Amino acid sequence: MAELKTVGVKDLKNNLSAYLRDVRRGIRILVSDRSTIVAELHEPGAAYSMAESGGNPLLAEWAQAGTVILPTRPREPLKATGVKLSDGTASRLIDEDRAGREERGD
Repeated sequence: MAELKTVGVKDLKNNLSAYLRDVRRGIRILVSDRSTIVAELHEPGAAYSMAESGGNPLLAEWAQAGTVILPTRPREPLKATGVKLSDGTASRLIDEDRAGREERGD
């Protein structure tokens, strides 16, 4: 897996030449805006596999750094709870909660 770096938009703008040199050396640059990855810089035509991280470049970076450990077995669907509620129950409960907050002045 290629080396990854994450950089904010402002830092990228201020140090663009340095980051482009990193890209030429094969380093992928993930660009973040308010903690959300919005772009990726890499060599033209470069192909990277992120299957092990579900296609999430930030998760792949964290796994490579050892910050997270990726699961070793596939996800299994959750079991049904057996709770049966009539249609509109959630909306009714939310409306009741909001009305109670208004009465209390929350």
